[in-house]
Amino acid sequence: MKVKLLILLIILPALFFMGCSDIFSSKKQNITNQIFKDGKKDPKSAEDVVGYAALLPFWSGFNQPTDVCVGFDELVYVTDKDGLHVLDRAGREYKMIPFKGAISVVQDRLLNVYVAARYDTVIKDVDPGTSWDLAAIYKLRNANGAGNLVFVDTLIHPFADASRSTYNSQVSRLVKNSPDDDELVEFTGLSVLTDNTLYVTRRGPKNEAGSVVAPDNIVLEFQPVGSSSNEMARMQNVRQIRTLSSTVPSLISGIGMSDIITFIGPPQRETMTDNRSFLVAQADQNTEIPFRVLWINAVETTDGLVFQPNTSLLSQDTSKANGFLYETNKFKEPTGLAYAADGTNYIFVVDAGTDSLYVFQSNGYEGVTPPVGSDATKPVIVSFGGRGSGPKNLDDPSGVAYFSKVVYVADKNNNRIARYKLTTDFE
Repeated sequence: MKVKLLILLIILPALFFMGCSDIFSSKKQNITNQIFKDGKKDPKSAEDVVGYAALLPFWSGFNQPTDVCVGFDELVYVTDKDGLHVLDRAGREYKMIPFKGAISVVQDRLLNVYVAARYDTVIKDVDPGTSWDLAAIYKLRNANGAGNLVFVDTLIHPFADASRSTYNSQVSRLVKNSPDDDELVEFTGLSVLTDNTLYVTRRGPKNEAGSVVAPDNIVLEFQPVGSSSNEMARMQNVRQIRTLSSTVPSLISGIGMSDIITFIGPPQRETMTDNRSFLVAQADQNTEIPFRVLWINAVETTDGLVFQPNTSLLSQDTSKANGFLYETNKFKEPTGLAYAADGTNYIFVVDAGTDSLYVFQSNGYEGVTPPVGSDATKPVIVSFGGRGSGPKNLDDPSGVAYFSKVVYVADKNNNRIARYKLTTDFE
């Protein structure tokens, strides 16, 4: 009996400590090593504790996603080669609307969804036997499933451009295999204003200065016909913003634009800024462009609304920040922009040339505000990337969105929507 009791006294502690090792992990295991390593970090060193953490698993099942948008209805809209995907913020998809060549998506404050894609049509007066593949913007009602899906309007290039006031000017460049063929024109970026005005970036091959017809490289402004509160209103082109040079890089140019953002975004509020300023990304790869992401100020004057460069961003005080939006040659091929309308006012840029996500403050400083209690005196740089398929790698990112402290990236060649959150934003 004493022998059995002695054996039990030896075995039970061994089993206990084996169990503890399974529960709490052995000091030899990687996870334990990481815990000890993190525990040694100085909490006052912001660089050690602030950064974007991947929210895994990423969302998959896309066919080369081109853009992502979180709407005012707080649903997530994704465009890819197949069309428009509508998801909730848990990543559950409940609708897919087919579109050819869908490249950009946005939602206005009335919950209408706009999709930049392509439109196949036959123009009998030009050639009844030929089909044309033209850039188009579709205005959708009830894309979120609130009712029957309605195609409210379709804006087709070149017919939606008010600078082409005659039918002859509209069809003059519909010439197959011509270097100026209107089939080469693209609508690339969409953004909205408080009054449901739609800004559109367009790019293409024909950019003559001084022409009555607007150049292909331009920002177009569309407004609802009749009333900005009419959910079913059709859209009309009211302005071509020609202040931006279509050929010469400067602080106010628009060469091969890939995206546009305003300072309007969810969450929905009763009163929102009426600021009509915007940022554009210039992705043209055949032109040397020192400043590829530009902030354009819209200023009311006695002569009306004018668009001016934001020259204040050229002032770069290295005692206050280590990176800047207006650093020369900062970007190689910026493809997507987003703005945090929750009061943080962060500006996000994804760059297909560097396969990276960049984060800036509204003063142009790169980085985010240091956490309370840290010794950091400058914004903490949290930009990341590099080509690959790992959680902090991207491969040809093409769109970015932000909502409720989460950043969404359309990671094109990885066929996924990657999601990230600042480590200091976790509760």
